[in-house]
Amino acid sequence: MLRRGLLGGTFDRVHEGHARLINQALEYCTHVEIWITSDDIAKTKDKRCWDWTRRRSEIEMIIKSISSDRVSFHVLHDSFGPAIEHPDADAIICTSETLPGCEEINRIRMENKMKSLEIIVVEHVRGSDGRVISSSRIRGGSTDRSGELFVHESDFKGPRILTPEVESMLKTPYGTLHEGPENDHRVALTEALKSIQNDSNIVAVGDVTVLGLLRLSCIPNIALIDGMTKRNNWPDAKLIDRSKFDIVSAAYNPAGKLTPQLFETCRNAVNSLKNQQKSLIVVDGEEDLSPIVLHLLLPVESVIIYGQPGKGVVTRTTDLETKENCRAILELMSIGNQ
Repeated sequence: MLRRGLLGGTFDRVHEGHARLINQALEYCTHVEIWITSDDIAKTKDKRCWDWTRRRSEIEMIIKSISSDRVSFHVLHDSFGPAIEHPDADAIICTSETLPGCEEINRIRMENKMKSLEIIVVEHVRGSDGRVISSSRIRGGSTDRSGELFVHESDFKGPRILTPEVESMLKTPYGTLHEGPENDHRVALTEALKSIQNDSNIVAVGDVTVLGLLRLSCIPNIALIDGMTKRNNWPDAKLIDRSKFDIVSAAYNPAGKLTPQLFETCRNAVNSLKNQQKSLIVVDGEEDLSPIVLHLLLPVESVIIYGQPGKGVVTRTTDLETKENCRAILELMSIGNQ
């Protein structure tokens, strides 16, 4: 068994691939130094990366059954960290993706007349779609930590239909309520916007919410309207300025259903976020259930805002827990014919 191994990385949203790396390192090495990239480096990679302390705590959950004296944690401030001059290290653990960097480390060590490190290459873990599990895919919202897809192509071969069980689950607002008078929606919306990070994608569901945000000079990244409020036609819907959006599309979606057309339209809108295009979806029917689909499709840390009649507005951040809940709700809905 090797004496001391080095393992470095960002370790954001620790997943099964990370777990394999750490477990393999501990199989080969008596002691493993885990070098976690600093917050500055992590944030340049993706602003959604968690802070160093939270990333470390997630790793600790993986190794909680192992004696703590076999693992130590350190802050990684550059690509190579201590590896090029570490006097006590015997090995370095990597994947095929980071292998060239490890080979470069050994080249520098040899130039400096230091012993080369044994390179332990660990195979990637692949998800249900055969692709490598990665933090970037998790942040992008497509998979969970085990690589399971949140949305499958088969999910919307036919419409999903509301069941009494799901209807009961949805009666309680799922998110944070921001209170405000019904005759002035700007009050609740202003409070809601204060709670949202500046770089979050904002998705607005409902005519009143969309118009209220536009009046506050906030153009949602994605907006859904159906010309109604409280299931009645809303004359002020015509005041929503559609020219504020880069893409305006339509979708048919009757009340109590999630149709393949709505799903596809929402997916196109989410994909358009990559090009920083703002989308308005005009629903023929009702958009009330659309947050279920949207949460499943959206990148993490997006925020959906929708109205709560007589109380204010509700915000809900898209995170892995939200996605898992929406996945469970979707599976409880019955499947209809095309």
